[in-house]
Amino acid sequence: MQTSDWITARGFLQCLPSRFLAASRLAISAACCAALLIAPTAAYARVTEIVVDDSQPLVIGTPPVEVPGYRQVSGRAFGELDPSDPLNAIIQDIDLGKDPDGKVRYVASYVLTMPTDLSKASGLMWHDVPNRGTPLLIGAQERSFGDIGLASAWQGDNSGINAANGTTVRPVQMVGDRHWLQVPVARNPDGTPITGLVLGRIVNRGGLDAQPLIVQTNPLPYFPASLDTSQATLVSRDGETMEGAAIGETPIASSDWKFCGGGTFGAPVPLTSIPVQICLKNGFDPTRLYQVVYTARDHPRRCPLVHLTGAATTDMGDDGDLRAERVQKVPDPPVVQREALE
Repeated sequence: MQTSDWITARGFLQCLPSRFLAASRLAISAACCAALLIAPTAAYARVTEIVVDDSQPLVIGTPPVEVPGYRQVSGRAFGELDPSDPLNAIIQDIDLGKDPDGKVRYVASYVLTMPTDLSKASGLMWHDVPNRGTPLLIGAQERSFGDIGLASAWQGDNSGINAANGTTVRPVQMVGDRHWLQVPVARNPDGTPITGLVLGRIVNRGGLDAQPLIVQTNPLPYFPASLDTSQATLVSRDGETMEGAAIGETPIASSDWKFCGGGTFGAPVPLTSIPVQICLKNGFDPTRLYQVVYTARDHPRRCPLVHLTGAATTDMGDDGDLRAERVQKVPDPPVVQREALE
């Protein structure tokens, strides 16, 4: 997913509160653009803190080459919503993600690409929300005009095999990192875990080693509520019809497989982190499809309120309209710099 929105760069800098102006120009630019990530619409939403984690000269290509006159700033924008606002009711199950004070909070990563000398900026900014966290960079033609590029997170499933794949939540956002959006874990009103059936598949895998439950290239982000396999079902299939009907389905006895974190059926590794893996007694046949259905429960950072992810993107643009006057509505969040910027 990618969108391009236009914004007057000089205009938004002029709208900044006076206390921002005491910060470095780079911190100002990063803070303002990060604030735009979660700028309020008519519903209550605001940025509470902006963190600048990294600042680097722009480097592209293989082998890497530094681009004269351009640099990148990256970090995190912390935002919150009020679920009691009727205009936030469109976010499904938003009440299940509340903190003790009643607010719903999230963190969005951002990377800002801009001229080192902002007096040479064109006055236009491209805003990209990359799919699956993939880093995006404005092209050479846009840079030749002095355009500014802002890439920010929108996908909040908190899922990835590692920091180089998917949308894995991390404590900082460095220049060149994949993007991520941290959203709340949904819980019942009494604080108990929410459970539900999930389906995972293993395909094109063979051998005795454990195999992970992967969706495309990212792990299924749900832990089993119980490791008792008698409470789950595992089947293998020869295939499926175009209509989805199973061909040659064979149930696998609960005593012949285990939830695990790796290893083999005879020597399983305990399941302590994503991805959830399956250890199969007689190993996997690469010509067959394996499907497991189990009751899942939440887990810190791994069973998020995924429907909140639209809020971080919607709050940025008000239907794509990122005019400079909207910045005047953004509250005055503190800026935290993780390193001295020029």
